[in-house]
Amino acid sequence: MPADSKIRPEPADRISMSLDGMVQIQARISSIQQMASAATGSTASPTSVGGGNFEALLAQYQQRTGALDTTDVLGAPGFGADEIMANPSFGRSPAAARPLTTNDKLQKFLDLALEQNGDRYVMSHEVSLDDPNPDTFDCSELIEWAAKQVDVNFTDGSWLQYLDLKQRDALMPVEEALRTPGALLFSFSEEPQPGAGRPSQAHVAVSLGDGRTIEARGSEYGVGIFEAGDRFEWAGMIPDFA
Repeated sequence: MPADSKIRPEPADRISMSLDGMVQIQARISSIQQMASAATGSTASPTSVGGGNFEALLAQYQQRTGALDTTDVLGAPGFGADEIMANPSFGRSPAAARPLTTNDKLQKFLDLALEQNGDRYVMSHEVSLDDPNPDTFDCSELIEWAAKQVDVNFTDGSWLQYLDLKQRDALMPVEEALRTPGALLFSFSEEPQPGAGRPSQAHVAVSLGDGRTIEARGSEYGVGIFEAGDRFEWAGMIPDFA
């Protein structure tokens, strides 16, 4: 082999750091050790990361084949074995999607509701919860649909949504809800009661936390951003977002 040639792993062979990255590192180092042993005629057995035998073999291997640093061995530019062992999460594969946190879900719920600004309102309209971008809602359907997009199942019907939150001890004062992004604001002609059916007037909106709402307000307004004012008498928070 020419003295100035370098043995470098092909990109496909470079180690993909993941939760089991240390196992892959050890396997890769063992492979390099075996190659080094063959090149030097040594019969020394492989050692663990940072072991003295490996360091000696690697030095001999570098003399015969040209510079080979821990970047080549580990496939992690700028980081050696010590740094990676000290930080096992380094270089985790970006393909492993991070599960949504509660805050992630709440923010996406709000973003999706806000994206419906300008859509039509039709009372009792049912949307497909699998539709990524409906164009027509009623007040409770907007909330049920946006929640479903972040894998939160929530009932339909503003009065049933209120009763659900009440049963789950998830109600809060209206004043607090007005300062809480994602809280639900309710307005009823009378407080809903289990088994009593829909009040003659029933409405729900989503608080933006700054005194405004995103809501499917009515056929005259459609879906939009509005001042909450003093229009609401009850409030609560979907527990999945709390």
